[in-house]
Amino acid sequence: MFSETKEGTTRILVPALPTKSIFYNPKMELCRDIDIAGVAAFLSSLPSPQAPLTYIDALAGTGVRGIRVANEVGLPVAINDRSKPAYELIKRNIELNEIVERAKAYNEDANVLLLQNNYDLVDIDPFGSPVPFLDAACKSVKKLLLITATDTAPLCGAHSGGLRKYAAKPLNTEYHPEMATRILLGRVTRDLCKYDRAIQPLLSYSRSHFIRIIARVEKGAKKADERMKRLGFIAHCFSCGNRFAFPCSDMLGMNVKKKCEVCGAAKMRIAGPLYVEAIKEKRFCEQVQEELVKRELGKKKEAMKIVATCINELDIPFYFEHHVICKALKVPPPPISSLIDALHLSGFSASRTHFSDTALKTDARIDDILNLNLKSRKM
Repeated sequence: MFSETKEGTTRILVPALPTKSIFYNPKMELCRDIDIAGVAAFLSSLPSPQAPLTYIDALAGTGVRGIRVANEVGLPVAINDRSKPAYELIKRNIELNEIVERAKAYNEDANVLLLQNNYDLVDIDPFGSPVPFLDAACKSVKKLLLITATDTAPLCGAHSGGLRKYAAKPLNTEYHPEMATRILLGRVTRDLCKYDRAIQPLLSYSRSHFIRIIARVEKGAKKADERMKRLGFIAHCFSCGNRFAFPCSDMLGMNVKKKCEVCGAAKMRIAGPLYVEAIKEKRFCEQVQEELVKRELGKKKEAMKIVATCINELDIPFYFEHHVICKALKVPPPPISSLIDALHLSGFSASRTHFSDTALKTDARIDDILNLNLKSRKM
């Protein structure tokens, strides 16, 4: 039994009841809305005339993501799922949206299909970790890589497995959603480099149950080597909350101090390797925002809020939770805008972050933030 639902301007048949053989997650409509705008923005940024690009939704379930790309963006798409019932439903959904000339369904192992073919845009949206598919995706992709991870617990350090799956050590801090995003980016960077391909993050964001990366892929060993220099580590003091990022070269030279320079405690712990440079391009985010505005989308308001915040978000690889700061001071939290204003007046950079509605990014140290918070309350 199937029921019909609608996302964007696309009609999709989905299982009326949950089934193991055909996966559909309505909570990911937000992600798919941003993807449609993101793919459209990427295409508009390319020089013209441009030959039609090829897109693959390698782990498609009902096929909703790939079918939306074909229907709402107009790209020729390959839509794959190794489940036979899912494959049959994908074919029905292609016919339902009258995109038979632009969409082709496959019933293959995703890795086999990716290793046998090159696609301009490769989209990996698994149930859980993308790691089993990353190598094949990085070998197949030519221009744009879209990756989802829903195994946020090991990426955030809440559960074990981060080191085993992502070859990186996470720390369970209050900014763990960003740490998880950057660890995933670090893993993708290293996997692409194996094939002399370089990552350029265009839009990376996190919601409560998933991480999504949209990244341009560039060819060349020299570019790949340069991107590897964007990897580093974060040192975090679990005594006072001091934190800072540093490049991989400092770790190799053992130049990282074991004691915190703010409080003196020997509670500095290291996370990484992870991506420590900008995880988005401002101009691309502005183009995504323009696409969101003009499209019919079910989650438009929430999508626009995320992208708008990303546009103005500082490129600092961590953030500070306002409530955690106020708890340390044993004071009720004032409006976060007052602390941001105080930081600006003191010569620091500061911004909101899409990772948390109650957090801010700043180049100030934790002791500066605490002192400014106290001063602003006395004014």
